[in-house]
Amino acid sequence: MTLRHLRIFAAVYQEMSITKASGKLHLAQPSVSLAIKELEEAYHIKLFDRINRRLFITEKGEAFYTYASHILDLFDEMENCMIAPDIPVGISLGSSITIGNYLVPQTVAAFRNKYPACEVTVRIQNSQQIVQAVLKNDLDLGLVEDKVRHDQLEAVPFMHDRLYFICGKDHPLAGRKMLTLEEICAYPLFLREPGSAGREITDGLLKAHQSKPKISWESVSNQALIRAVEVNPGISVMSEKLVEEDVKNGRIVILPFYPDAFERSFTLIYHKKKYITGALGELIQMFKLSWRE
Repeated sequence: MTLRHLRIFAAVYQEMSITKASGKLHLAQPSVSLAIKELEEAYHIKLFDRINRRLFITEKGEAFYTYASHILDLFDEMENCMIAPDIPVGISLGSSITIGNYLVPQTVAAFRNKYPACEVTVRIQNSQQIVQAVLKNDLDLGLVEDKVRHDQLEAVPFMHDRLYFICGKDHPLAGRKMLTLEEICAYPLFLREPGSAGREITDGLLKAHQSKPKISWESVSNQALIRAVEVNPGISVMSEKLVEEDVKNGRIVILPFYPDAFERSFTLIYHKKKYITGALGELIQMFKLSWRE
């Protein structure tokens, strides 16, 4: 088994196609197929199932990719450090949508001022997608909402947040002093998409109280939901950090519900096998310190 085998396997995994992987690597298709066969024979495992001319990764293949991607990443880190030690390697950062709106832009800008030669690429997705990408080493660092428990991940809470029920200033419930969950659920709910941390927390609350809400809107965009409840008789659940200005300006109202807020943490995650470069360590530290600012 060689690095060449690992690079070929990684390309096939990412493309889920021998043809596409061979084109990506500029290799003949028989050479790519042979490399996969040699890996399977060397470890006495099956990496891919071949069904109707399509490839499907096996459970062993998923585990193999986790190791292969980290080995390749570490080798590339070493190559870069030996050949150009003064140039920091790039960093791939994944963030949930709320954190991406609220915290990432200014923190990455401050990091780039310190490391102008280090390119930071940012991917904004929901928390479940970010966790999976970090596990597969597709991302160096992830920022997600709420706690993460996984034996392959380091998970460090770095900021506290609260979620509130919100509505527009003209909503029938806007002037009430205290509300029950049943009264709130009598109106349509405008919520984030399934898989987002905020949605999971909200669904957990509703399920615990055996509530049966009418979910009228689902969106990956926090701003779309805020604007929607501003002009429609719906209710949403939103981070206090995202609605501070709208509340101050009187466009959005926080509904008085007990408990009036759902506590959660923003969590920084990276793979336990990840080699932490100086630049990546600095970016991690900047996020850890961001709650103090």
